[in-house]
Amino acid sequence: MKAKWIAVAIVLAAALAYALFSGMSRPPQAPAPQAVRSLVAAEGKIEAMPGFDVDVASGELNGKVKRILVREGDTVSAGQLVAELENEDARARVTAAERELEVARSRLRELEAGARKQEIAQAAAALAAAAAEAEEAGQQVQRYRELREKGMVAPSALDERERMFRVAQARTREADERKRLLEEGPRPETVALYRDQVKSAQAGLEYSRRVVDKTLVRAPISGTVIKRYLDEGEGVTPEIAILAIADLARIWVNAEVDETDAGGVNKGDRATVTADAYPDRVFEGRVLQIADYSGPRKVKPSSPAVNLGMKVVQVKIGLADPGPLKLGMTVNVKILREGR
Repeated sequence: MKAKWIAVAIVLAAALAYALFSGMSRPPQAPAPQAVRSLVAAEGKIEAMPGFDVDVASGELNGKVKRILVREGDTVSAGQLVAELENEDARARVTAAERELEVARSRLRELEAGARKQEIAQAAAALAAAAAEAEEAGQQVQRYRELREKGMVAPSALDERERMFRVAQARTREADERKRLLEEGPRPETVALYRDQVKSAQAGLEYSRRVVDKTLVRAPISGTVIKRYLDEGEGVTPEIAILAIADLARIWVNAEVDETDAGGVNKGDRATVTADAYPDRVFEGRVLQIADYSGPRKVKPSSPAVNLGMKVVQVKIGLADPGPLKLGMTVNVKILREGR
């Protein structure tokens, strides 16, 4: 039994010696590398995303503002009428164009309907009467010729009867032509002319309506009226804005990062935003865009130690929840830059 315990002790001692020797022979393991993190501080402003902050003008017209239907702070929908220019003359032209179109259409309908049965019957009666007169005139000519041969009438009397016969024949031909035209209906060329007149009147009406529509100023986007530049009665041109609309839910931070710090900033980096107006709140965000160029600083930094002459790179930061932040507000930004 004693010999058995001695053997066990020898095995344990050998295992311990091997473990110590192996540990001394391996080089120490280096700790796992950790990502190098640093903060980039910058100043920025709250801005609307492109296309969600627009000045609303009169479009193509010069004139005067007749009425403005919204106030600052009102919520509007895309296409909503927000202002109207003076347009009494334009509306009068629409009324006149509508009347011209109705007249042209009435003429075309009357032409395409053709002659009424009563008109054709009247023309047939006129033809019969003219033919009877011509027949009687022809008989008079024959009788006067016989009398002239007997020397019973003067040559001038025969000439007069022949003239009356020719007139009666002409009236018969005219009546026959009128009856035929009524039966055949209008010529294709005439119908085409009247249709062109209708099209011309329609084009004139559409143009007049477009002019009126241009005096109706509508919201190009849904959002909030953030500024009203003009009042009713003031003159306006296409270059002068009447009011401004912004979608306050589509805002981001335009941060100005010193060009020396911009190299390590990447899209997707996390950022925090604070504002002096809300000292107890921190707004979370992510880097969405990084400008491809550097330029002069536009936001005055709060720290006097900042080099105002250094160029900056504009970095757009999207906010998870903008909360009460307002357009144009100056904010402080910290971007968590991770070494790569």
